[in-house]
Amino acid sequence: MDLVRGLLSLFALLNAAGWAALAAAWAFRPEWAERLPLELGTHERYLKAAPLWARLATSLTGFWTLAAALYLTAGHSTAPLVIIGLFTAAAGCLIVAIGAAAAVFRALQPEPLPVTPEGGQQPL
Repeated sequence: MDLVRGLLSLFALLNAAGWAALAAAWAFRPEWAERLPLELGTHERYLKAAPLWARLATSLTGFWTLAAALYLTAGHSTAPLVIIGLFTAAAGCLIVAIGAAAAVFRALQPEPLPVTPEGGQQPL
């Protein structure tokens, strides 16, 4: 069981490091966004939303770091209050991440196309 906990902690820490690298790229060097995987940042809408992407990546970094701490401490002779605190902090990071993802979604929505009725049609 300790091997599984160690592997889960390693996975969570690697995931946190990846999100931290993305957060740093979006926060401090938005022009590097063109080099990010999945072509995130090649359009000007992505570059304008770089601070929002950074907020999302930072909150996910916090979540994965706390998850790694939970994997390492849960199940041992750790005080229940510590586990509850870590779990609550991780849930808080996820709530912030959901809000940041919503802000990114709103920022990246394209402008709606103007619709004009044709001929003698009445608008709905």
